[in-house]
Amino acid sequence: MAQSLSSPADRIAGVLLALGATAWGVATIIVGEDVLLGIQTLDTITGMMYVTGLWAFVWRVYAAGATGTRIGRIVPLGLLVLLPGAFLVNALSFGYVTYDDFPMWLLILDACWPLSQLGTLVLGIAIAVTGRFQGMLRWLPLVAGMWFPVTMLTTIVAGATASTYVSAAWLIGTYAVIGVRLALSTPTQQDLNTGRPSVQA
Repeated sequence: MAQSLSSPADRIAGVLLALGATAWGVATIIVGEDVLLGIQTLDTITGMMYVTGLWAFVWRVYAAGATGTRIGRIVPLGLLVLLPGAFLVNALSFGYVTYDDFPMWLLILDACWPLSQLGTLVLGIAIAVTGRFQGMLRWLPLVAGMWFPVTMLTTIVAGATASTYVSAAWLIGTYAVIGVRLALSTPTQQDLNTGRPSVQA
């Protein structure tokens, strides 16, 4: 059965995702290759904004049952655990000059970043396969989830500068677009008839 994301909580999540993805995308261009030299405040703060918006989106996906109602629910649940870890790494990185200065426990926690971003690809696959979202929201999360592997591949093939622009374009062209789509969503007629402008249609 098709699902809709049109509740006030969905729209708030959309705003957070659109702002976070756009802010981090722009920041990566501004910071550029300086991020390789050490921890950059702008990159760190906007990265936290992105994670916050992504967490809100994953929560709404989970609430919608968009990855299935049984084993598929493990995917968003895993992300709901990993993403706060990624946020915490950024928050705790203030005070360190480079990532090499991290203590061992923080380096271990830092694994939440790549694991959570790979998890978004699994999330996108699950959303597409389950088919409970229709149109753009069925397929764009899958494309968005490819951000991490595409960015890493670009770094290997074309270098850090090209990777920076690809990363920014991917963030804004996928996650920010998803966010805008949710932020501008309105309750369907069925939502209005049932009095539940929520995720289930």
